[in-house]
Order: sequence, then structure tokens, then C-alpha cells
Amino acid sequence: MSARTQNHPSPPLAFPARDALYVSNSEKTFSNDELLPSLPVPSLSQTIDKYLDSVKSLVTPGEYLKTKEIVHKFQTGIGEELHSKLLQKAASERNWLEKWWENVAYLSQRTALVPLCSMTGFTNMERIWHPAPGSQLERAALYMHFSLQFWKILREERLKPHTSRNVPWTMHQFRRYFNTVRIPGEVIDRLECYFQTELEEPMSPTHLIIMHNGHIFTFDAVDEFGDILSPPELQLQFQRIKDWCNKNSPGASVGVLTLADRSTWAKNREWLLKIHPENVLHMETIDKALTVVAFDDAEPTDFTGMCRETLTGEPNKLWADKSTNNVIYNNGTFSQISDHTPFDGLVPVVANHFVYSSLDECGGVWKGSKTVGRDLLPPRRLDFHLDDYIKVAIEESKKMYQSAAADCEIEVGCFNHYGKAFLKPHNFHPETYAQFALQLAYYTMHGRPASTYVTAATRQFYHGRTETMRSCFPEVVEWAHAMIEDKISPGEKLKLMQVASDKFKSLMKDCSENRGCDRHLLGLYMIAVEEGIDVPEIFLDSSWIKSGGNGNFTLSTSCVGFTPLGGGVMPMKEDGYGSFYNIEDNKFTFTVYAFKRCFETSAPKFLQHVERALINMKQLLVSAKL
Repeated sequence: MSARTQNHPSPPLAFPARDALYVSNSEKTFSNDELLPSLPVPSLSQTIDKYLDSVKSLVTPGEYLKTKEIVHKFQTGIGEELHSKLLQKAASERNWLEKWWENVAYLSQRTALVPLCSMTGFTNMERIWHPAPGSQLERAALYMHFSLQFWKILREERLKPHTSRNVPWTMHQFRRYFNTVRIPGEVIDRLECYFQTELEEPMSPTHLIIMHNGHIFTFDAVDEFGDILSPPELQLQFQRIKDWCNKNSPGASVGVLTLADRSTWAKNREWLLKIHPENVLHMETIDKALTVVAFDDAEPTDFTGMCRETLTGEPNKLWADKSTNNVIYNNGTFSQISDHTPFDGLVPVVANHFVYSSLDECGGVWKGSKTVGRDLLPPRRLDFHLDDYIKVAIEESKKMYQSAAADCEIEVGCFNHYGKAFLKPHNFHPETYAQFALQLAYYTMHGRPASTYVTAATRQFYHGRTETMRSCFPEVVEWAHAMIEDKISPGEKLKLMQVASDKFKSLMKDCSENRGCDRHLLGLYMIAVEEGIDVPEIFLDSSWIKSGGNGNFTLSTSCVGFTPLGGGVMPMKEDGYGSFYNIEDNKFTFTVYAFKRCFETSAPKFLQHVERALINMKQLLVSAKL
């Protein structure tokens, strides 16, 4: 009998429901990508109109008149010249925005990735697993096995290509979910991706990085025949790591270096690599790895606790440069932290919902062979050589992180009274409805409208990512104001809500077709910078910042889908909120992040206002129909 026959695991188990949702046996994952249209440039007049409309509710009448003058001067002057140059650039590039966006929005930012820039995510496991001390390794093994199945399906290009209303979407971002790293630079970082499909060369690296108790380990998650390790085999490797760590003192926590600001980490990384040649090899191993698996001894039991521990807890468990870090706690609860640079939030949502669907279908219990079928080499520890400079740098990075983490206020609120099922007969889209709840909550809590960023996907275009949909427009502000006026009838309030809803729908459609205003204005600004032209007055006007320009949106929001998966990000500005939301049939879940140093904001209080808004909105829909 051959070694292949002896060691080959039993045939893969069937997951018909999951595979019907995610697996294609005909169309290849990336087959549409090269066929998609180039990213368009909207007309200048269209962009100007949208920008002015978004400003109107956020400034005084006097400021608005001044802004109109500045914008008109821009439109008939330098703006026209910049627009013409942008059209020339767009004619020769399939996505004129791609590199600018990556560099300006992400790679040139110097702040620390964690906790300030990365996305945290969680999965509601209440149907499958409740917190249970001692379940960490068994659950981690099953979770990571299904995550590796997702990697394998991607490698084989069998993940169903996404479409929206039968329009194909780019899948390019999925190439950067695994085997991807953001390398720090003193001025600007760079992104490196080592993922390859089965038909591409060289072969994708197949090892994991495991972080625990300040130590870093690695082992191959795929055998020489391309088969991923079974859950019992992964559990054995995880157990070997935990056993070793239990017998030895804590490690040096080299990963903490990645939590400093990017310029500091760039200098420290360069120093670390010069200390010893082995450090270069260890760094390369981490850079190329599939993903990071982190074991944390904390035991959070709810979503708020999971997000807090992941983003602001013990710092030695993360390698912030990697595109994904999977955190498994001692009681078997899970969360994930992702770098925002290589992909937007939908990518980790899809990947983790694939895992969730797998766990749901098998009841959270491995139904395959319980034996370890292969002779596995034990995990290898990456023991970095350190000197006094790096030891001090680790402590300084830890202090930087702890200071930033102490300023983060994190709350997750589950509103269980109703969800999207209730909205169907009322003809309100769940995302529109959730957005209106946020607008009303901010208006009632703070007594004014809030400039708001909403993610609009532009993935129908070549390498498309997002446009900003500015959802604080005059019609929604008029409705929010009406909601607190007793003299206005429910029928009139509902009418205003429907007008605002139509506007939201129209704006979202425009933005998904890259006909918003923010990306176009960024393009015009970048042309001016690259051509050495003085910054146009439109970008120096106070209305630009007040309406959210330069990443100054008061509310930074995004719908992360209609599944049990949620998550969030820190606010864009000191007195703002980061609020992501996921919507299920009978539930809204809002994740709210704020800065403690701001006395105006409060994540728990804002969540209370969101809940009150949802209650009042339901009462409006019911009473206005009577």
C-alpha cells in the first residue's frame, strides 16, 4: 500500500446547504474580473450638485452661500482643467482611483493599525456554541479547518463570483484575504500578497502563524498532496503549542512592535532584521503565512467583550501587519481583526459566513475521522534574536498601544424587538431603515445633524472598491426634525420618511455607479497635487471639513450584511462614532465605537438613542397605517 493511500484522509464531508450558497462547479471565481468595465469619471456638474446638497444641512446659511460661490468659481475655473486631466488619466487606466485610494486612504496613513484603523469582527454563535471554558483548542481546530476549506476553494477558483441584480462584481479583493501583509515604511507602507490560484505560479504558502503568550509558532496546514489538515490534526498541533507555552515562561512579544505607529514600526523592523540573519527568515515566514491564529486566555462572553478584548486587550496576541488575525479565547468564543488596506468589510464577512455556515450545518461537531492520519512535524517556534534596543522598543510600543486602547469606548447592542422581516410589507429597505435610525439617534442625542459616511460598493467596475454615500442630506434631516415635533401628524412624518427613503435609494444607486462626489473630488485634488497646482479653495473651505471631507465624517457607518456576523471600526474623528450594523429577520445589531477623551460622545448612550429611534420608527409605521 502506498504512503499516499495510507495517510490520505477520509473523503471530504458533504455540506450541501453551504455549498449551494458559496461553491460553483462551472463559473470560476475570478473569471469576470478582466471583463468588467473601467471605473468611470462622473460629470463635474453632477459631482458639484451632489457635494452642495450634502453640505446644505451641516453649515449655516451664510457659510452655504460662501461655499456656493467657491464651488461655482471652482467649477468654471481650475476644476474644469483638473477634470479634463483626470479624464485623460482615466482613458489610459482601467481604474484611475485604485492606487490613489490605496495610498491616500491607507498606506500613507502613519497612525497605528490597531486599535485605530483595523476592522474587528464577531460571529453570533449562540445557535451553535455557547461559551465553554476548555473548548478553545477543539473549536479553534474546527473553525480553522473550515477557514482553510475556504482558502482551498479560492485556490481552486470555485467560490461563486458575486453579482448584484445580475451585474458581475469584481472578486479581486478576495485574492488579498489570505497570504497578505502590509509592510511598514517610514513615509508610506506597501502591500504584498503571496496568494496564488492553483493555475498560477509560484505555489501559495501553506503555513499558519500561531501566537500565544508572547511566543510565535508556525506549521504547515496543508500536506504535500494539497490536502488541508483535519480538525483532529490541527487540534494536535495547537495542543503541542499550548503545552510548550505552559511549560515555559512568556515570550518576548515581538508582535507588539507591529502595534506602534507605522513610521516607528518601520524603523524598528529595519533594526530587527539587521540584528541576525535568522530574523529575516522569521519575518519572511510571517509575511507569507496564510493567516494568524491567536490564542488568548481571556473569556469574553458577549459581543461587547469580544470586540473590546480583540481591539484593546492583551497586545501580545496580534501581528497587525497581516491581513487577518483570528482570535480564539479560552472559553471558545471567537473574533477576528482585519487590516482594512487589502479589502473592504464584505470580504471577511463572506469568508467567516462560509465558516459559520459550515459549523451550522455540522452542528459545531466534527463528523469526520477523529484519528490523526498523518505523521505531523511539530510546530516550529520563531525565536527572534533581540538586542537591548529592540527590547526597549517592544516596551515603548506596548505603552503606545495601551494608551490608545484606553481611549477606545466599545459597545455592541442587539435590538431583538424586530428586524428586516417586519419591514417587508412596509416597503423600506433594511439598510435605509438602519441608516435612518442612526440619523435620528444622533439628532435626538446631539441636537444637530451629523455628516455621515456610508459604504457604497463600486465592485461592478474593474478592481472597484467603494464610493462614499453621504446619507445626511436635507430630506432625512427634515424627517428627523419632524420626528421630535408633536404637532406633526404620523401620516406627515411617514410621508417625509418615504421621500427621504427614495432619495437614499437614488443616492446609493448613483454611488454604486461611481457617481458620488468624494472619489471624484479626491481625483481632482490628487491631479492638483501631482501637477504642482495650488490646492483649490474648495478643499480649504470650512464646509469641506464640516461635511466630512478629508475623512472627517462624524458618523462612519457600514452595513455588514444580513447574517449573524457583525463588527466595527473606530471613528474617523475625535467627536465621532464608528457604527457598523448587521440586520437579521428579527434583530438589528449595532456596533458603536467612540473615543473616551471626547466628553460629547458616549457609545452606550448613543446605543440607547438608536434603540429609542427603532422603537419610535416602528410605532410610526404601525400608527400611520391605521
